[in-house]
Amino acid sequence: MDRKLIYKMAAGCLGQYGFDGSLIKPGSREFEELYRRIEEKKNEDAEADLHEIVEDAVYGFVTGSPYF
Repeated sequence: MDRKLIYKMAAGCLGQYGFDGSLIKPGSREFEELYRRIEEKKNEDAEADLHEIVEDAVYGFVTGSPYF
């Protein structure tokens, strides 16, 4: 998966929750964890919508969900 695309999508989702997209930086520990989770979910279900996966991962990140 394209890391730049995932980063842009995640940064955009953060804006929905009132956070600046720069809350996570490319290469940061937080972004790497988000990316890993997104990649895992997409590998589990190749037919899943990438936007939904990213939104779910960012929501988990923002809320501190243990399922993140």
